[in-house]
Amino acid sequence: MQDVLILETRASAMKKHYRESKVFIRFEQVFIIIALLLFSQAFFPFFQGGQPENVVEGNALLQLLWKIIYGVAFVLILIQRKRVLAILTRDKLSLLLLALIMLSFLWSNAPDITLRRSFAYFGTTLVAIYMAARFTLREQFLMVVWMLLGGAVCSLVITLVLPDVGKMLHEGSMAWRGIYSHKNQLGRLMCLGAIVFFLVIMMKQWPRWISWGGFLLCTSLLVLSESRTAIVVFVVLLGCIPFLYSFRWNVYGQLLLWMSATMLGVVFALVVVPNAEVLLESFGRDMTLTGRTELWATVIEMIREHPWFGYGYSGFWLGWDGESAYLWMVSNWNPPNSHNGFLDAALDVGVVGLIMILLSFFTRFIKAVQYIRTNQSWESFWPMLFLLYMVAGNVTETSLLDHNSFFWILFIAFGFSFSNKNGSSKAREQAMLTVETGGRR
Repeated sequence: MQDVLILETRASAMKKHYRESKVFIRFEQVFIIIALLLFSQAFFPFFQGGQPENVVEGNALLQLLWKIIYGVAFVLILIQRKRVLAILTRDKLSLLLLALIMLSFLWSNAPDITLRRSFAYFGTTLVAIYMAARFTLREQFLMVVWMLLGGAVCSLVITLVLPDVGKMLHEGSMAWRGIYSHKNQLGRLMCLGAIVFFLVIMMKQWPRWISWGGFLLCTSLLVLSESRTAIVVFVVLLGCIPFLYSFRWNVYGQLLLWMSATMLGVVFALVVVPNAEVLLESFGRDMTLTGRTELWATVIEMIREHPWFGYGYSGFWLGWDGESAYLWMVSNWNPPNSHNGFLDAALDVGVVGLIMILLSFFTRFIKAVQYIRTNQSWESFWPMLFLLYMVAGNVTETSLLDHNSFFWILFIAFGFSFSNKNGSSKAREQAMLTVETGGRR
């Protein structure tokens, strides 16, 4: 009996040593970085073979890749099940939203598609939960830095070596898209890349040639993508950093800064609003935001048809085979989505789901502010800047509730990463800093 206990103890110790070994930790980090790179739509032009993805059937090769990623994440969750179970109560809203999406096939007009993509959303959530359970916010930030740097370097190389692949025709010019399927995707990611490398520069912990090189590369690709929205969002996010820094000041300093900003905002509005049409034309836009406002009006009409629970997850935008056919008939173009993430969320899961999303944003904003106040490092600004990006980016584009989406994985991961007490577990942050130190957890 004693020998059996000794063997069980040794087996348990070996299993724990395996989980905590440097090799296994590196494998986890590499897996997350590669998964995030694929979830960012990297190398999609090669996977798609130059052909657009079928909106109903999808892409067989990509579906195989997603299944492999889900499978690996599931196995890793089983290995780290205690850590995963310990964080599940941190973000009940995300779990409720997941349940709503998984059940939405019951009222969807395309139940087979809704069911298939609901499982894809479930797999995406698994990756996000594992990422939050295994890595601290600081570690997640560093992996995002490496992922965005890898995407930027690959985009530069591919576009220079294979310009027919790395560029696309847009409004008479050849805009860069790099390793991504569209120039706007390159612009969105390089917007975030420039932001994270600005934070890396301010951290002053990396070699200057890497931090400054990454920043200059990402900003250059952002400009070359000709994604005007991404450029505007980048400038806005940079302007937000001083205000975020003010959360660490005393109340009088905060009042002075925010009152000054309010007065400048009023002056700015008085100047911009009367000249809005001229300013939009200078960015190649019009008062309808290139037809978006007219599209939004029609989408709102469709939301009123199924207001509470929507059309089922991914059950609306199915081209001529779905409810989107009516919208395509009454508009002068065939949009693949609403070009507004919040409207698309209402189409998918109705007002009930949209309220859950808005509450999720609110709770994350509160905890992100607390995270800035309790952590004096520059990377502590990352969660708030990303949340601001998600709000700004989903006004004219869609990245909410996206399965197999880099942006939505980070959003879900934040919800499970923040502690329920003070926005971050400071002790855990210190105990699990292995990316830079290489120490065991």
